[in-house]
Amino acid sequence: MAKPLIQLALDSLDFDQTINLAEKTAPYVDIFEIGTPCIKHNGVELVKTLREKFPDKLILVDLKTMDAGEYEATPFYAAGADICTVLGVSGMATIAGVIKAANAYGGEAQIDLINVPDKQACARAAAELGAQIIGVHTGLDAQAAGQTPFADLQDIADLGLNIRISVAGGIKPSTVDQVVKAGADIIVVGAAIYGAPCPATAAKQIRDIVHGTGIIGTPHQTLIINKIRSILEATDDNLPAKLTHMLDNAKRVYVSGAGRSGLVCRFFAMRLMHSGYDVSVVGEIVTPSIKKGDLLIVISGSGETEQLIAFTKKAREVGAQICLITAKSGSTIGEMSDAVFQIGTSDQYGKVVGMPMGTVFELSTLSFLEALVSHLIHEKGIAEEVMRYRHANLE
Repeated sequence: MAKPLIQLALDSLDFDQTINLAEKTAPYVDIFEIGTPCIKHNGVELVKTLREKFPDKLILVDLKTMDAGEYEATPFYAAGADICTVLGVSGMATIAGVIKAANAYGGEAQIDLINVPDKQACARAAAELGAQIIGVHTGLDAQAAGQTPFADLQDIADLGLNIRISVAGGIKPSTVDQVVKAGADIIVVGAAIYGAPCPATAAKQIRDIVHGTGIIGTPHQTLIINKIRSILEATDDNLPAKLTHMLDNAKRVYVSGAGRSGLVCRFFAMRLMHSGYDVSVVGEIVTPSIKKGDLLIVISGSGETEQLIAFTKKAREVGAQICLITAKSGSTIGEMSDAVFQIGTSDQYGKVVGMPMGTVFELSTLSFLEALVSHLIHEKGIAEEVMRYRHANLE
C-alpha cells in the first residue's frame, strides 16, 4: 500500500516568505498547497514561481471555486498547477467545469466537502463526474469550535470510491498516525509545520511518522528522540575533532555548568576521567586552582548565567583556554571564549511542548558529549577494561 502524500498549506500572504518556507520544507513535502488567502493575495505569479523552483513537487491551488468552474480554474492549470479545489456546495455543474479544465491540462480536481450537509452523497456524485480527489476538510472556524475531520474521513473511506481522499483540519504529529490508519491518501498539514520553531524539523517529523521511520516506543519517546536527532544533525560535524584537540593540548581540564547543565558536566567529567584526562568539576572543594595552559569547558544554553560568567572571567585572567558549549551563537561567555561550540541552531530552541525549560539543550548536549567520548575511545583505542580500572572503587 502506497504511503500517503504530505501536503503543506502555504497560508502566508507574503510572497517571499511563502517561497522561503517552501524551500526549507521541500525535502519532506510532496504537495505544496497555495492556500486560499495566499492565492487571492498573490495570484497566478506565485503558481508560476513555485512551478519553476520545484518541478518535482505537486502544486495545489486552493481556489475553493464556487461558480464558473472551468473559467476560473483554467488559468491556474495553465500556469502549472496540478490540482485545483472546487467547493462541494457549489453544485455539480461548477464541479464538472473544474474537472473539465483539469482534464484539459492533465491535472486533477479536488472537491472540498467543507460545509457540505451530505458529504457521502456529494462524494459519490463528484466521483461519477470524474473527480480525482475528495477533500475532507474541517475549517479553521469549525476547529475553533472543537470539530475534527476524523469521523468524516472514515465515512468517505467507507464508500470505497475510486478516488484519493485528502484530509485537512488541525492535523499535528500526535494525530498523523490516526489519519493514516483511517485511510487518507493525502495528509494536509498547516500550522503544525509553518508555526513550528523549525518548520523543516516539524515537516521531517511528520514525514517520519507517515513513513514509519524514526518511531521508537511511545509517541512521547519518539518526540524526544526525534528532537535530539534534529539538533545533532544541525550541529557541525567537525566539533568533536576540535574539542578533542583542545582536550589533548590542555594541562588540566575543568568543566562547569549550572542546574541540569551542571549534571551534564558531571557526566562528561566522569567519562573524561575514565578516558585518562586530568579533569576537575568547578565548585568541588578539592578542585585545584586553574592556571595558564588549562582548559575550562563551560556548558550553558544561554551563555549568560552570572556564576558561570564569573568563572569564565577568572579563567581568562589567568590565561586558561575557554570553550563554551551553548545553544546560542552570541553571548557574554561566548565573547570571552576561545571556542564556541553551538549545539544545533538557534531557531531549533523554540518552545517544545513536553520538553520544557532547557530540556532540548540539555539532552542534546549530553548526547553530543557521549558521542564525543565514543569518538575518543575509538580514536585512542581505549579499552573498556582500562576505563573500568580508573572508575571509583570507594562508592
